[in-house]
Amino acid sequence: MANVVGRIMDARVAPRYREPRPSDIVVHNDHLSRIFGRILDGLGPNRLSRLSICCHGLMADMTDPNRMLSRLGGGFGLQLGWDNLTLSSAHNFARLRGKFAPGGMIDIYACAAADDSSTTGFTGNGRLLMREIAGQAGAIVRASDAIQVNTRGWQPQPSIFGVARPPLDLGVFMGPWEGNVWIFSPDGSAPRLDAASGLGER
Repeated sequence: MANVVGRIMDARVAPRYREPRPSDIVVHNDHLSRIFGRILDGLGPNRLSRLSICCHGLMADMTDPNRMLSRLGGGFGLQLGWDNLTLSSAHNFARLRGKFAPGGMIDIYACAAADDSSTTGFTGNGRLLMREIAGQAGAIVRASDAIQVNTRGWQPQPSIFGVARPPLDLGVFMGPWEGNVWIFSPDGSAPRLDAASGLGER
């Protein structure tokens, strides 16, 4: 039995990582139940030291007419697969409970996944969702409260008989995290800031 790193990429971000690995899972229109089934099938008897999830965060234009305040806010969930990942579907992570190595971690690299607008009169509460995921999975979760920037590569393709071909998508590389990166413990304790967050990709 070995400790392994798992990576999930929602295809709406990119069709692959810049440096793909055979164990990567690229999600298209899969339901969450199938996504977690694929994780477990690929894991076998091994344990996860880290699970990296790259997807879009669900954001909304939040407006408060009383205070004439408007901003694009996150914390509404994750665009992962067909279902989207929200508080009502976070229970799927319970299938991974007991599958993490000691100190195992889930990195959720998505825009404003840990944003919390609930204290300003809006309804997005990504920190509550991240805490729920940590508790369900029995693993530490890391996520940022800000929009994330990744680097995407394209390679020009030669034309065929004078007909232009679209460039080849080389995938994305997640560089350093943007914003505040929060750490959520599976015991439900208050989140804390990560002082050395490093790269968003492992």
